[in-house]
Amino acid sequence: MVILFCGIPGSGKTTIAEILAERLAALGQVQILSSDRLKPPVYRRIFEALEAERGGEDFLILDATFYKKEWRDRVADLAKSEPLTIVYLHCPRELALRRNRARRQNISERALHIVYHRMERPDNPDLTIDTTKTSAQKAAETIFQHLRAYGAQIANPPSVDD
Repeated sequence: MVILFCGIPGSGKTTIAEILAERLAALGQVQILSSDRLKPPVYRRIFEALEAERGGEDFLILDATFYKKEWRDRVADLAKSEPLTIVYLHCPRELALRRNRARRQNISERALHIVYHRMERPDNPDLTIDTTKTSAQKAAETIFQHLRAYGAQIANPPSVDD
């Protein structure tokens, strides 16, 4: 299963992705591809990872802004043989700027403004979460419950006796 997070820098993608990964780890192998940890060109590296035979992970979390529709569409094309969930994290620019200033590895404010203005919001994301009103824990739990309702693999995890 591929879980694609999108939203402006500072919207909470990485924090929520990490919490969700911990929760999903009880059900299977999890891999996170995070733009914060990938060397440029980030999106090409993400697409190459999707094109390559993957390492057997049950859940692949893609943590990047994905502010262009064409990038999300490319992920959908590459992941067509497995379920894809798109999570859009909504966050006002001013809050994102405050969060960005507090991060260890912040990006330039200019870059944040550029992504904010170029953000092509997903037309029909599977989930939209307003991170001004929802804690990272609650957001991760909401996503987990959505995935649980969506996928039989999550809804019926193997028992310890299997």
